[in-house]
Amino acid sequence: GTGVLVRGRVTPFDPPRNPGEPDQRIIEHEKGVDGSLAGAIVLRLLPQTRASPQIFLARLRALALERLHKTIEEPYASILAGELWGEKSALPSTLRQEFQDSGTVHVLVTAGLHLGVVAWLTILVVSRLPLPRVAACGIAATIVWSYAAFSGLHLPAMRAATMITFALAARAFGAKALSWNALGAGAIFALLYDPQCIRSASFAMSFSCVGSIFLTAPLIKPALERIAALPAVMVEALTLSVATQIGIWPISAATFLLFAPYSVLANVAVVPLVGATMMLGALQIVFATVTPVSQAIANLNGLLLQFIVSAVQGAATLPFAHIIMTPPPLWAIIGYDGALIAAVYLLRRRGRTVASALLIVACFGVLWPPRAADARLKITALDVGQADALVVQTPAGHTVLIDAGGRLERGPQTASESSAERVGETIVAPFLIRSGVHHLDAVVLSHPHGDHAGGIAPVIRLLHADAFADSGQRYGGYAYNDALAVARDQGVPMIRPRVGAVWRSDDGVSLTFLGPSLPFITGSRNDINNNSIVLVLQYKSFRMLFTGDAGAEAEQRILDEGVDLHADVLKVGHHGSAYSSTPAFIAAVHPRYAIISVGRHNLFGHPAPQTLETLQQFGARIYRTDENGAVIIRTDGRSEELMTLLPD
Repeated sequence: GTGVLVRGRVTPFDPPRNPGEPDQRIIEHEKGVDGSLAGAIVLRLLPQTRASPQIFLARLRALALERLHKTIEEPYASILAGELWGEKSALPSTLRQEFQDSGTVHVLVTAGLHLGVVAWLTILVVSRLPLPRVAACGIAATIVWSYAAFSGLHLPAMRAATMITFALAARAFGAKALSWNALGAGAIFALLYDPQCIRSASFAMSFSCVGSIFLTAPLIKPALERIAALPAVMVEALTLSVATQIGIWPISAATFLLFAPYSVLANVAVVPLVGATMMLGALQIVFATVTPVSQAIANLNGLLLQFIVSAVQGAATLPFAHIIMTPPPLWAIIGYDGALIAAVYLLRRRGRTVASALLIVACFGVLWPPRAADARLKITALDVGQADALVVQTPAGHTVLIDAGGRLERGPQTASESSAERVGETIVAPFLIRSGVHHLDAVVLSHPHGDHAGGIAPVIRLLHADAFADSGQRYGGYAYNDALAVARDQGVPMIRPRVGAVWRSDDGVSLTFLGPSLPFITGSRNDINNNSIVLVLQYKSFRMLFTGDAGAEAEQRILDEGVDLHADVLKVGHHGSAYSSTPAFIAAVHPRYAIISVGRHNLFGHPAPQTLETLQQFGARIYRTDENGAVIIRTDGRSEELMTLLPD
């Protein structure tokens, strides 16, 4: 409850800065956060403020987490925190990814499953008491909302609590609890409370999940009962799992960029245990100070959680456990939902053949939707902050990645300290997948600094590459050596291109390497930067020059070699620093457009005023990723079109 007086810059979250990127404003809004504080300086502590419900609940969650850690080891304590109130920040990233890959990550988000368990347990207890049905349902609704408040009262929990409340109200007055009316009322209430939620993926998944259960469970359950003599609990679990996956897999593919074929089986193994582990976890918290009791409960819960982890890891490591998917367009998802409703209608009237055909066509529409072909060359300079990442996509569908973002390393780093995983997995690889790229023809690393090599390793892990071109400099940075190790492990051929080497695609796109020439530059201000790969892309009459972080010394060497440097577009060297883009070099290139990949409010003062002045002096129109977001160039080889994610 202690207040802190700080001074800093409060800014709202940005709109998407790269093509297809999730809208961070919507994601954070669901968590109740609408802005960020940058450059904060603590001025002083304030006297303890009066207690508020938020402070009380935050302290309660902190106490609960402390008691979980006291009674059970990791990662089980973090899994329980995820199940009980959606706190999964301490969960190891590898295990969190396995939950996602197996299609079971929803058990770590406080929503319908968890609130449903609470409502069911409450009804189970209060129905044994001599209470009217209305009172019993009222008690259950009160406990459900109290639990939603304990979890942080985020929008997904509120939506689930609202639907459950309407279902309990229907039950209280003798109507059918699980009905389309309850679902519709829940949706209307959620939209009235927060109209923005209609844009969120979790809203779509929540109501698709429940709607699919209402729609398909009455058909799935009898079919399962006919197939095998399964226990009733197993039939219920399998019915809910199959019905849920039928409803949400297209939206899940669009959101997470993957399809988990074994998610039905994984959920059958995991979901029935969630209620038990939640209940035992709550008892661990309550009896944490009574060591013999809490230890006995924790031992039992540990076995159940161990089974959950084994099931998740087993499902995530099976062959084809997660298939990377380009997100289906909205029309394909709507078409699938329409086909599903029509198929259920037909199945109830024994129209199996037509229903099956409808669903097969709809699934093909989601998995392999027809897409408009673009016969132009496309080059995208991604906004990866104070770093470089550029993607070249040729008219015939070949893809070359030139650098992959990251963070400039200062001293030795470990995997946990490097930004490599974050940039590669959250920006570069998702952009490629959303663009329909499932493998790379080549990766070109201009030089080994972390702000260029950072995302290479995770991208190659996910998408593989046919070749890896590297300047061949010795460097001890973690990101660079991780990229080399992953390339070796996957058998990616390593190339050390020298001046004059050319890569050609079968559709007329060429990459000609202009540097580094041998011997490497030494004794310069920054030898690693000055020995960057420099290359020119040509497609018909269109030319673009990529310079990595080459400085003045490298530029002069290329000028001395007398090569043709003229280009329509220049990727400005070294983020527009004062130590590159000399007047002589810019005069030789004479670009009509200049792209500077640079981070906002960076500590280096990039781009330097003199660099901007030089570019303007030679008539170049300047695009900056810090101001414009990603910059996209499309060309038919004769004329080009440049667009940016953010308005000028």
